[in-house]
Amino acid sequence: MRVKNTFFVFAVFCVAAIFSAAPVFSQTDSEDWFYGKPIKNIVFDNLKNVKQGDLDGVTSSFISKPFSDDLISELYDRLFSLEYFDDVEIKAAKNADNGKTVNLILSVVERPVVMKLNFDGNRYIHDADLKSKISLKAKDIFVESKVLEDERAIRNYYIEKGYTKISVESSFEMRDDGAYVTFKIREGRQTVVKSIGFAGNQVVSSKTLKGKISLKEAGLFRKGSFQESSLSADSRAIVAYYQNRGYADAKVVNIDQKTSYNEQKNREEIEITFEIQEGIQYNFGGITFDGNHVFTTEELENLVTLKTGAVYNETKFQETRMNIQNLYYENGYTSNRFATDINKDAESKVISYTIRIQENPRSHIENIIIKGNEKTKDFVIRREIPIEEGDIFSNAKISNGMRNLYNLQYFSAVSPEVLQGSEENLVDIVFTVEEQSTTSLDFGFTFSGVSDPGEIPIALTARIQDSNIFGEGKLASVGTTLSTNEQSVSLSYGQNWLFNKPISTNISLSYSHSNNYALRDKILPSGDIDNDYYYMQYEQNQFSLGLSLGHRWTPNFAILTLSGGVTSSLINNLYDDSLWIPYDTSISQYSDNWEPRNSIWTSFSMDGRNIAWDPSSGWFASQRFSWYGLMHEGFLPFAPDWGENEFYLRTDTKAEKYFTLVNKPITDSWALKLVLMGYSGLSFQFSALDSTIKKNNQLYIDGMFNGRGWTIYNSDKGRGKAMWCNSLELRMPVIPGIFSLDLWGDAVAITDEPYQFFNLKEEDWYFSFGPSFRFSIQQFPLRLLFANTFKIKDGSPVFTDQDGDGDYNWRKNWNFVLSFSMTNR
Repeated sequence: MRVKNTFFVFAVFCVAAIFSAAPVFSQTDSEDWFYGKPIKNIVFDNLKNVKQGDLDGVTSSFISKPFSDDLISELYDRLFSLEYFDDVEIKAAKNADNGKTVNLILSVVERPVVMKLNFDGNRYIHDADLKSKISLKAKDIFVESKVLEDERAIRNYYIEKGYTKISVESSFEMRDDGAYVTFKIREGRQTVVKSIGFAGNQVVSSKTLKGKISLKEAGLFRKGSFQESSLSADSRAIVAYYQNRGYADAKVVNIDQKTSYNEQKNREEIEITFEIQEGIQYNFGGITFDGNHVFTTEELENLVTLKTGAVYNETKFQETRMNIQNLYYENGYTSNRFATDINKDAESKVISYTIRIQENPRSHIENIIIKGNEKTKDFVIRREIPIEEGDIFSNAKISNGMRNLYNLQYFSAVSPEVLQGSEENLVDIVFTVEEQSTTSLDFGFTFSGVSDPGEIPIALTARIQDSNIFGEGKLASVGTTLSTNEQSVSLSYGQNWLFNKPISTNISLSYSHSNNYALRDKILPSGDIDNDYYYMQYEQNQFSLGLSLGHRWTPNFAILTLSGGVTSSLINNLYDDSLWIPYDTSISQYSDNWEPRNSIWTSFSMDGRNIAWDPSSGWFASQRFSWYGLMHEGFLPFAPDWGENEFYLRTDTKAEKYFTLVNKPITDSWALKLVLMGYSGLSFQFSALDSTIKKNNQLYIDGMFNGRGWTIYNSDKGRGKAMWCNSLELRMPVIPGIFSLDLWGDAVAITDEPYQFFNLKEEDWYFSFGPSFRFSIQQFPLRLLFANTFKIKDGSPVFTDQDGDGDYNWRKNWNFVLSFSMTNR
């Protein structure tokens, strides 16, 4: 079966089915075995340049579905929409299960690849710059339509640079090894702005108006490239500036252009003069409403952002008009009509308006359509949208669904669109999503203090996780830690929905082995006293099993999550008890025998961030309670010796807030954005009566996520039962969604006991600061920090060593820290 395009595919398929003439999908009694059988595998034959993995996202949604003509037609449509193949032939094959399932073998003929890209005639712009602007790349599959798109991209790039006479023609030659593409360029001369002037402006200075337009004069640090399209945009900017200051009649009546050739610089130079008619300044006389019954006049007047009697401002009036329309829109009135009558009194210099409203019945949702998802199943997306077919339209619920979809972290873009339905009061909602990889690989290494000089003070960590297995919204991960004194492996599996409800479940299993040092009793088991050594070494093996259950609610203001779970561990400590007696009895409790250690926890969180993994606005708050120790000795009849000797409560309170301080467009594709982030976390541990919390289980400054830059967690100073962590970051996205440059500062206080927290002293605080390079890719949340540490002594900052005792020059106190951007949940 040879196929040239989607329509031809479908036509040939139907004819073959009717006449039973197709060799592959014959419908005779002997050869129609595959109809209705579930598809087990889809494999490709003859792939050369296209990778099988690049096609899994297309074919994965067909796995397990029953074979049918419609299904095969849909598969063809998806394959040809990729524009990778000229021909496709599909064969059905039986599996080893006697034909209970079907294997599909797709024999393809790939389109040729791009072997070389040539640029001919470009003198002033380099090949590398032009290649960065086009979509075709060497070794890509050749798609003819992309050549025409790249023609336009090159032309637009030249126009941005001021080459107004640019012409681009493309051609390609097909050879045995692939396609050779050539772009023939006639650049012409560059046109730059020599001068910009204004005529007729009396109220506003020419200098002020120059600052409001995008065209700039050529100078020492400005190229001054001329773009014809900028003239109309700059005219609107001038008029808008006047109208926002009450000059409602202001207009640009003419743009005078004089062009001359600069032979010395071989360029065209243009002199531009904007001729302005300013008019008179108006005050605002208010708004009256006609036809409003759903909302009272008082409710509508509360949306007016411009005070009566103030200088008229066109932007604020348009904001008012949009606020009124949005009020109706958000409450389901999408088919209302709004007419605005302007009442302008030139004699009294007052502008007022009448807004006439034609109220129609509320609109209902006719269809919810999902587009762009190749891997993620439709039901996974639909269940996150809190509106269904037949519901009254609600813009707030659509925004809520958009937020929920972003927080899944499956999509890099989510775009809802409201379209007219089959009748006036029916609408269709189209959610177009752009999928991204949901498989993440986290790896890194940390330097840690060790007691044995022969050990390497490096710990390697790695974890692979897929948060959207088979496109069904399920999560699985595998992680490991490797160092000379610790090895661990962990597995987890979870999902966010259960019984078609937003109920999350998770199960985790882990094993770890570590070599540890602990204080020992100076009295040896033999009765002798040894004052020469204070520490003993022991090995610890630990198996852990964790189970959790949670429920989510999605009101408009935030995502609310209530969770709870239990963690059970079996611990075995190995050491020679004929030689050593540990000072900490919790170590001897687990000596040479597997003993339990259990905890139960519950948490509640409120997430009002716009995007959870890289917010620019919003807030987050959470509270978690964990109780450690569930089994006293004798709790289990069949194991009366089993029991725990650590019983304590841990509380963790977290809050974070995000502000966008600056968001100023610099170019068409990049804006200077500054985001301020503040975080505060407070943790306490309260031990039960007759119970202690050993040092290894106390709170600590890890130097990687809190108190970044400090490495004191192996010392008494870095551990305690009360800790207050604070962070402040100024973030500047360099490439949004890719990486960001940040300035950060941490302040962490830790005390031995909770009651001491309410009387914090200077020496309890640890400060650090510096710049960082942060990846904002969800699947690669790595960040590299350049950290400096200091403490406060006698009211002044002292840059100290890691023990906090030295006094060093701050220039020599910088260290690199490898960390991860962890998202609070």
